[in-house]
Amino acid sequence: MRGVGRFGPLKERPFRLLWLGRTGSAIGSSLIPVAIIWTVLHDLHGSPTAVGVVLACNLFGGSAVSLAGGVWADRLPRRAVMITTDLVRLATQSATAVLLFQGAAHVWELAVLQGIAGASGGLFNPASTALIPQTVSAERLQQANALVSLSRSASNIFGPAVSGAIVAAAGPGWVFAIDAASFLASGLFVAAMSVEEHVRPVAQRFWRDLGDGWREVLRLRWLTAGFLGYAVGNIGVGVYIVVGSFVAIKHLGGAPAWGFISGSAAVGSVLGGFLSYRIRPRHPVAMAFAIWTLCALPPFMLVRPLPLAAVMAGAVVFGGSVLVGNVLFETAMQQEVRPDRLARVASIDLLFTYCLMPAGEVLAGPLSAALGVDATLLLAGTLMCVPNLLVVAFVREVRRVSRRDEPEPERALAPIAG
Repeated sequence: MRGVGRFGPLKERPFRLLWLGRTGSAIGSSLIPVAIIWTVLHDLHGSPTAVGVVLACNLFGGSAVSLAGGVWADRLPRRAVMITTDLVRLATQSATAVLLFQGAAHVWELAVLQGIAGASGGLFNPASTALIPQTVSAERLQQANALVSLSRSASNIFGPAVSGAIVAAAGPGWVFAIDAASFLASGLFVAAMSVEEHVRPVAQRFWRDLGDGWREVLRLRWLTAGFLGYAVGNIGVGVYIVVGSFVAIKHLGGAPAWGFISGSAAVGSVLGGFLSYRIRPRHPVAMAFAIWTLCALPPFMLVRPLPLAAVMAGAVVFGGSVLVGNVLFETAMQQEVRPDRLARVASIDLLFTYCLMPAGEVLAGPLSAALGVDATLLLAGTLMCVPNLLVVAFVREVRRVSRRDEPEPERALAPIAG
């Protein structure tokens, strides 16, 4: 089959530049959480609550503007949106680095700057997701998504350790300086790209544009069912993270045990990246939901805790399943959604991911108090697998989405200046 050679998408210059930019910024961003924790607790003598506030500002900044980011990325040239948001994050991380170098930082300043950086990411991500099909040939689209996910997963494994070494050797200011440089590099790579611009919608009111994105989701029943299915699953993941960490720490050897389990999930995501690069399922959406059911293994294994090695193996499957399913689903979404509405649909997708997992984390405490730890883990695992099984079993459109290796004539885009 054409286009399935090793690292085939990287042979195409537009995608290669996009991948370099996204990989560089992913590496930089993976350094930040450790630097924030150290800065707030050690340098600013803050509390764990202050750490949570700074990290939450970044997360909620992204979720607050995600839908607006989708609208603007469909209205405007997507490269321009990405370059602008890279420049904003260059400014926020540079400002943070300067404050730390000068010893003048305060917690509220970190919270504001990281909130702005998170909002910029919320604007960047829908544009980036929607731009990928414009940078690579149709038969390489799944591989392109796999490479982007693989580089992000790898950076999440090694980034925290590298960040800790930099903080210990030179101080947290240098971590933010490196992150700022990564966004400069990302902006330069995206600026160097040359792609056919997407067909942009006729200008109309913001809320009408946003409504068109939701109507596109409702038009594709497999997409509607998919969003609802994995939204419920993300609540289960949030519950599992909180309650699972408690069980691992209490019964499997303390904090290092949960670290090993989390690290195993990260390793699994890298392995999943390699797998998603190679497989070519005939019905990718049905395969995605079938694979996502395997995510329930770790919470079920912790109900009556199995040995740590077994739970770590389950976590490897968890991480790999998440990534493979995400790549298959995202590729189908990029192929089936109208190109002029793709960024809006991607922003809705991201919103479910941003918001519902934290909701599960918030609910974990009350649920475990009311139901008990074992029942809460059973509930988390059930939420992570049963909705996915129901979607595959009862939504025919999910089973009918087939692999598309070549672009359909009516979906071909004419060049537009932008």
